[in-house]
Amino acid sequence: MFRKLMDNRFDNKRIQLRRPYLLRSHEMDQNFKIKFAKILLKIGAVEVRPRRPFRYASGLRGPIYCDNRKILSFPNERRLIRDGLMQLIKESSWNFDQLAGLATAGIPHAALLADRMEKPMVYIRSSPKGHGRGNQIEGKFHPGERLLLVEDLINQGSSLDQAMRGVQRANLKAVGCVSIVSYQMEKAQEMAKKWELPCLSLTDFDSLCLAAKEEGLLGEGELDLLKKWRQDPKAWSERIG
Repeated sequence: MFRKLMDNRFDNKRIQLRRPYLLRSHEMDQNFKIKFAKILLKIGAVEVRPRRPFRYASGLRGPIYCDNRKILSFPNERRLIRDGLMQLIKESSWNFDQLAGLATAGIPHAALLADRMEKPMVYIRSSPKGHGRGNQIEGKFHPGERLLLVEDLINQGSSLDQAMRGVQRANLKAVGCVSIVSYQMEKAQEMAKKWELPCLSLTDFDSLCLAAKEEGLLGEGELDLLKKWRQDPKAWSERIG
């Protein structure tokens, strides 16, 4: 199955990591992204409910919820996700010393990649510990080493900002970030640009919407509701109360 997924992965040209830092759907093969979107929808790692929105930790409400922790419960899909992330890394030609999982949901996927690629790994907390050594980055590393960040979801980019502050404090360098899902938010694009951090995702908001529509998970007009949320999540939440 994975071989079939990879048959449609990219065109023959190597991805050039240029601005904008969050690559848009047209810069990678859309079929590749939709296939991974369908995997996530199938196992319930992503749910779309425009008419019955979710309440987020921020207090805002939104039509999509991503719980990539569920991937860990499905061995076949877990392997496909790992191999898909490896393909992104291979195509990018990033030169790095260690993988770095972002706490908490990025950590297991970084561990799976590190084991398969036989690479060392660290993980990055959202902030330094308040006790002990006060570490934000856990594991063995040396100043000047190059990290490849591994995240499960890029939403507004706040986790990237927190991680990059820790990378900077530790005198390390992040050469890029791979994630499973990107919501393609403008704030995340600005954050990636701020840190000059190229990011690649297996799938994204546009692909999830298309996949959900193809699978019959969206009713009449619900695709428009999803797109309007992405344009302005706060205003969308305020409108629905």
